[in-house]
Amino acid sequence: MFSRSEFEATCKAFAGRHPEWTWVDGHTPGYGYLTRTTSHFYKVPAQSDPQLESIPLDGEIEDEASARPARPALTVQESIAYAASFTTPAFYFTVHDTSGAPLPLSDVLRTSLFKSGLPDGSQSTAFALTLPSASFPLLSQGDHPTLGTPCWYLHPCETDKAVDEFLREVEQPDWSEQSRHVRWLELWLMIVGSVLSV
Repeated sequence: MFSRSEFEATCKAFAGRHPEWTWVDGHTPGYGYLTRTTSHFYKVPAQSDPQLESIPLDGEIEDEASARPARPALTVQESIAYAASFTTPAFYFTVHDTSGAPLPLSDVLRTSLFKSGLPDGSQSTAFALTLPSASFPLLSQGDHPTLGTPCWYLHPCETDKAVDEFLREVEQPDWSEQSRHVRWLELWLMIVGSVLSV
């Protein structure tokens, strides 16, 4: 779908339309990426959450709002990087707790980053999440292609076909090539957004 240079030009134009995203040049030309930081929380508090232990159990709570501890914010670093093997964007992310420690997959799946529960038959290991009858994991752990740091990423296979279907429905004959590419990236992010709160 994209060459590296088209990906970079498209991402820079996308960041111009969506200021919550920032383009970062890579150390090597052509290896830049889009990034942003968001906050999420656990959908269901962990059993060992120290804030839960501080709730009085003797019935001396004066107001109901103070009875529920605030859910600690989780920091999510999101990236859109070029997937050379598929010539498409790939969505990379890390999730850290308030101490800065990265979350394991079992905890990542319990955060508000994921929009809904997993389908029955999904299989998860410490390094990947595979949906029923899928040939590739939906979510895997690997190194960020520019930063070289461990991240979670959504597998980019088949995304170009899905986005192209949507693009055919909304494409305008007077679009420039860059407008078409930016719209493609917006639609791709919409598809990623069907799984993740992005």
